[in-house]
Amino acid sequence: MQRNQNPRLACHDDIKPTFSWSNRLAALKHRLQGKPNVRPIGPYPSSIVDSQGCEFGYEMFYHVPYAYHLAKIGCLQRTVSCSGTKCFYFFSPDHREVYDRRQFVKHLDSIDQRPHESPDANRWEPPNFAAHYGNKIDLSFSKPLLLIFNKYNVEWDHPPINFLSTAFLDRVVQKTQDRFSLVYLRPTSHIVHDHMPVGNLNEKERLRDQGVILAEDLYEDYQHLSFNEFQLCLLSQSQHRIAVQGGAAYLNALFPGQMMLLHRYGGEQLHGNYIDFKRMGVTELTVHNNEFDMLDRLDQFNHSLRHVA
Repeated sequence: MQRNQNPRLACHDDIKPTFSWSNRLAALKHRLQGKPNVRPIGPYPSSIVDSQGCEFGYEMFYHVPYAYHLAKIGCLQRTVSCSGTKCFYFFSPDHREVYDRRQFVKHLDSIDQRPHESPDANRWEPPNFAAHYGNKIDLSFSKPLLLIFNKYNVEWDHPPINFLSTAFLDRVVQKTQDRFSLVYLRPTSHIVHDHMPVGNLNEKERLRDQGVILAEDLYEDYQHLSFNEFQLCLLSQSQHRIAVQGGAAYLNALFPGQMMLLHRYGGEQLHGNYIDFKRMGVTELTVHNNEFDMLDRLDQFNHSLRHVA
């Protein structure tokens, strides 16, 4: 899929933004307010992109495309984020990992956005992760790769809501494993450090016994990579994905291919964020509010995949 190009981006290549006196005064104001990483440059909110340790999905949706656009026009000074994020900012001249946990942030200062707002298209350009990481490792799967991203954690101070059940996972395996190599990813507290406790769905041994490859098992052969970089390599080699509402859905949307997404609850549908997903790189996205609809769609999903694989 060819990414959408904003015709206004070309004008920035001719006139590189510079720091004005108003920018310098604004930077001083932010510093006095305890926001030293907010340094406006020309019309841009900041030449330093600081995620503030925000939720993973928002960083993929807002910070990474904004930082990439700044890098392309030669105005990115620095990126600041959580541990294990260097791979997302491969284009950054100076990436610093200062946060060890993620949290909900009401206002994303260095990009001047609030969660669920539609990103400003004039300063938003997702990097082509698939091209950058597509040939980094040779996974050598015998069949097309189907990635299944799941989660099982506390959401909005409630028990897990957006997750794929064990019964649904069994049906997916039955319907697809003759045609696909299945890799299953459900992050644990050893991989993700978040403000929401992670539970145990007790599904992994069951899936392993059915021939599904667990991501953490596969990762053992690629310990020279961070787990995030390993995920980028996996996604770069997959055209077929099933995911759930949350951070991994935003990451998936940055890659071409087909994605089925379970969304039971969350602000993305209310605020129209899934419409923006189609600008991020994913070729085909279907959003489902329950697993029954996903199972009905799965047959069509598989049929259409015969022409893509």
